[in-house]
Amino acid sequence: MSSVVILALLVAMGLLALRLAQASRLRRISLQRIVVQAQDTLSVPAVFLPDRPAARTFPRRYYYAPPLAALLVGAMVFWGTDLPEPYAVASGILIAAIVSLVEVRWSDTRILRIESQLADAIDLMVASLRAGSALLASLEAALREARAPIRPELEAMVGRIRIGEDPRVVVKDLAVRVPLESFRLFAHCLLVHWETGGSLASSLRTVGRTVRDRLEVSRRISAQAVESQISVIAVMGIAYGLTIFMLNTNPESLRKLIYSVAGSYIAAAVMILQAIGMTWIWRMSRIRF
Repeated sequence: MSSVVILALLVAMGLLALRLAQASRLRRISLQRIVVQAQDTLSVPAVFLPDRPAARTFPRRYYYAPPLAALLVGAMVFWGTDLPEPYAVASGILIAAIVSLVEVRWSDTRILRIESQLADAIDLMVASLRAGSALLASLEAALREARAPIRPELEAMVGRIRIGEDPRVVVKDLAVRVPLESFRLFAHCLLVHWETGGSLASSLRTVGRTVRDRLEVSRRISAQAVESQISVIAVMGIAYGLTIFMLNTNPESLRKLIYSVAGSYIAAAVMILQAIGMTWIWRMSRIRF
């Protein structure tokens, strides 16, 4: 039986490693396309050399948290309780799914926050530009009112421009460090202004309106998805609540079912199906635009 548990854990970890490798590859390709597109569009020299260290992107992701939580919980159930081995595998998979969804939710919250702060910063820049300030002065005005998490990004951009770095290189680095559509629009708007000139205030105003429209759509999608998420939580709560109720009212019969070979595999299969169902509902309610 222990070989079955080890094989199941190895398969789960292999699938997770494959998924992380695919996500890393897509991320790397996307960043390369950003640089290539900016170079082809604006005909500027390459600024990302092979020996240049990769910048940490926003938001910071904790891809190691789900497998680590799965191993910890599985080990606790396997060595810390007298439950059969299938429960260790199933509980590890279920906890990994829950931790993964929590990590994604935390990441989405930070993304919405920094995009909202970008829209506010753009509004301040537009007001400063229309008042007659220069671009760098408008960036500093937005920096004075900024808060984390966008403040470190603006501080790095303004500071590097102040010490004499090429503004095009600095703006490109911003688009790479924060690989979001709103920051790409903001970066391309500044790059076009530095290349061709023109009225930056009107362009930034359009970008700011676009960012706010995207935020509004994201909030509406999140509000529509709350109903399905609450339904999943309620169904899982009812299942575990009935289990606790039956354990208190008729413990002997339930223990025979739980500790039997067939009962343990059935209960483990139910827990794995719960993990699959949560992930499925999340994928269905997560709309990209």
